[in-house]
Amino acid sequence: MKNFDHLRSLLEPQERLERLIGVTIRRFGRHCVDLAYANAHEGPDEEVLRALELSVREDRELSFQYTPYGGRTITRRLIAADLNREDGLPWTYRDVVMTPGAMAALNIAFRALFGAADEVIVLTPCWHDYPLYLSNLGVPMCPVAPAPDKHIDLAAVGRALGPRTRGVLLSQPCCPTGVLYGEDEIGDLAKLLREAEARFGTRIYLISDEVHRRLVWSRASFHSPLLSYPRSLSVYSFGKVLALQGQRTGFVAVSPRMPENDEVRRALERGVRLMGFCAPTDLMQRAVCRLLDYRPHLDALAQQQETVRTALTGYGYEVCKAEATFFVYARSPIPDDFKFAELLASRGVLVVPSTLFHETGYFRISLTARPASVAEGLPAFARVLDAL
Repeated sequence: MKNFDHLRSLLEPQERLERLIGVTIRRFGRHCVDLAYANAHEGPDEEVLRALELSVREDRELSFQYTPYGGRTITRRLIAADLNREDGLPWTYRDVVMTPGAMAALNIAFRALFGAADEVIVLTPCWHDYPLYLSNLGVPMCPVAPAPDKHIDLAAVGRALGPRTRGVLLSQPCCPTGVLYGEDEIGDLAKLLREAEARFGTRIYLISDEVHRRLVWSRASFHSPLLSYPRSLSVYSFGKVLALQGQRTGFVAVSPRMPENDEVRRALERGVRLMGFCAPTDLMQRAVCRLLDYRPHLDALAQQQETVRTALTGYGYEVCKAEATFFVYARSPIPDDFKFAELLASRGVLVVPSTLFHETGYFRISLTARPASVAEGLPAFARVLDAL
């Protein structure tokens, strides 16, 4: 369809990977080791399933019916209270706008805040569809590559800031690298943005995609940009931490310290209607109220991270140092990361080439497969190196 022609270059890499995945699964069947996407093969645990069951069986008037634009008030109140316990900001329910997951939250935020005359700086490598969403909405973007250690290249951000800059987009912790940005690092970025606002007489919004904020397996401290920069928004999805990605429930939260807080909150609520995303299901909005105190068991993830990182390093791979997420990010032994992914796939192991994340020369492993499958797939990485 011609409607999508201008987006072809952004659509094609994932579609190419999907074709590779399909071919590999048909060839290897149950022996295929899927380390590509973050689908939790073992599924949610009993606490999560119990919350779903209780929510289904609730005997309340108007259960399963329409909810307001922005979400159920009680759900928003409870999430605001939970955020307050975590970071101490004076959250209210109106600061929280419920969405069908992070994808919808990002689109609604982009639509509410930016237009064709603006520019959004996107820190790369990044989740693959950030540029797609911005381009689809007609919002120009400026990619900024990281420092060699995959932390923020503050000098590069400073050079990219200009009179048209209206937004900066990052994920904290970073998907795909797993890097957790420190408080000083975020503080330095906030200083750059404040100076740019003063220099150009503009508003610059910082959007922090925080879907992995509760997956800091290293036990390092998580610092949200909202604590350092008042003109910030947080995007969150419950899917990752609850192993319920397919239920698509999340929110976008506006910093209560934002000077134009009321204006932005109203724009986001209107965006829910305007974009046609409505809100998450009533069932999931009720279920997450029972799961706000839920924390995943990170010890097993930490052990799996250690095992895989040690193995890859021993084989000869350069592995990115990280503290969080399900992911291991490593340099491809050949410049063509997609070709490397194809070589692994020919041995029954699936990974995501970094081309999808708007960076070349790396690959990402997701540790959401069963541990036995991960162990089964690791020798393929050694065999590929031996064959090069």
